Amino acid sequence: MKTYTIPAKSSNSGSIHDIASEYGDRFIRFYGDCVFAVVTADWYGGKGYTTHKTAEAAVKASKALGDYSHEIIDSTGARYIVEPGYWCNRLVHAG
Repeated sequence: MKTYTIPAKSSNSGSIHDIASEYGDRFIRFYGDCVFAVVTADWYGGKGYTTHKTAEAAVKASKALGDYSHEIIDSTGARYIVEPGYWCNRLVHAG
């Protein structure tokens, strides 16, 4: 198991769309061969993420969330965006 920690944000900073919490660090646990996580904004509460073995599975989970605020990260914390393609969607490193 790998764990990535999303550090807490400063109190009263950011917005409700942030995946970071102002109440403490968030721990994203990657079990088995999972590499990607689709993490919802902390404001929604609950577990707030799903993990996936492939980029395709992460894209599918992201699409299923629709307009809900979320981000796709990998086990190192790198962030990704979904780039629409002619044949399929793919993940692209966000920088």
